[in-house]
Amino acid sequence: MVKTFLENYSSQNGMPLPGRTPQANEKCILLPSDKNKSDIYELYCGALDRTGQKQVGPSTFRKIWLEQCPYLLVMKPATDLCLKCQKHVENITKSGNITEEEKQIKLENYQKHLEKVKCQGDHYREQYERTKLEFDQFSDANKKRGQRSKATDATVHYSFDYSQQVFYPQQAQAVGPMYFKTPRKCQCFGVCCESSGTQIFYLVDEAFQSVGKGANSVTSMLHHHFSHLGYGERNVVLHMDNCSGQNKNNAVIGYGMWRVLTGLHDSIEFSTMEAGHTKFSPDWHFGMWKVRWRNTTVNTLEDVVETVRLSSRNGHNIPHLVQDPENPVQFYNWTEFLKPVFKPIPNLLSYHHLRMTSDKPGIVYVRRYASDAEEAVKILKKDSFVLNGMPPPQLEPLGLSAERQWYLHDEIAPLCNSLCASTCPRSDVPKPTK
Repeated sequence: MVKTFLENYSSQNGMPLPGRTPQANEKCILLPSDKNKSDIYELYCGALDRTGQKQVGPSTFRKIWLEQCPYLLVMKPATDLCLKCQKHVENITKSGNITEEEKQIKLENYQKHLEKVKCQGDHYREQYERTKLEFDQFSDANKKRGQRSKATDATVHYSFDYSQQVFYPQQAQAVGPMYFKTPRKCQCFGVCCESSGTQIFYLVDEAFQSVGKGANSVTSMLHHHFSHLGYGERNVVLHMDNCSGQNKNNAVIGYGMWRVLTGLHDSIEFSTMEAGHTKFSPDWHFGMWKVRWRNTTVNTLEDVVETVRLSSRNGHNIPHLVQDPENPVQFYNWTEFLKPVFKPIPNLLSYHHLRMTSDKPGIVYVRRYASDAEEAVKILKKDSFVLNGMPPPQLEPLGLSAERQWYLHDEIAPLCNSLCASTCPRSDVPKPTK
């Protein structure tokens, strides 16, 4: 009876988890966060009271749940959900007064959506496993731990995404007024190499955030990663989310074609999963970091770097400051640089896979889903591309405004200890008058 109740409850209220990492089981149903297991047990007892049947105790209820329905999980309040899934479930649960034919159509539409999700998830896992096996074959079996090896003959799989920004200084036991202030910001952009299991954390201090989080910053950090922190691969597979402002746009795709045309790569493939189902390896690395972050006192940007370094015992999380004096990230205006060279891809947002190779210069092979056939789209403008070696124009960060500097000094510094002096220094610029 417990299993039957849980299955009926999940069919009415549950939704599939949006996206799974390659290490996770595929089948997983999320139950609403407004009810925990004790609340669901009370619903179970109320249902059996109305039928007069015998109930099991709460501990037995939880034991049967774990043994018979381990795929049913109560979601955390912050878990992302797919909007399409939510609407499909709502339409199905509110279909009591419609005909069986209409119900069947609703179920078929939901099933088609889930099949697309599964198709994209399977493709991601297949690429993950294939490139990892290929990478391992070309890695030196006797390399020292932590030593980065080159894999020029292997196809390497990367995933990249932004994490939610953090604020510092942060005290493990914060004083009350700090909750009403806005400390210094730090963005984090992660480039995960699934083939090696490591992720580079690009940490962007607020003074360098005037470049924004759009295509220029994404392509600039990808360019730095390929140039200085990559594995020297000739063929690369990239996974990203469906955010058109940051990743899935003509500038990022044009940058991939630029690398192929200039001989930096032989082939590049961009792939995305279905919108709303985009949990992948970078999220796992970000999660490890946030566990460490929540329990650490952070006074300076160097402390932020250290939280990333210490968040993984085996060194899987690798921090890198964009203003690192030995290996800084140069931000370029890739959008304007590539605009006169490449034509926009029609209906770009409808495609989940875009591939380009050196033997077909200027041609992008697009697919809506992994199971679809490829279509060729020419994006190189006629007689417009000249390999003159000129880099794109640089974008210079504007730094902190005078108003922001004085805010940090007057509002944040008094709430912190003396170690935060470099984080909230006194400005040399006269204080703005209101």
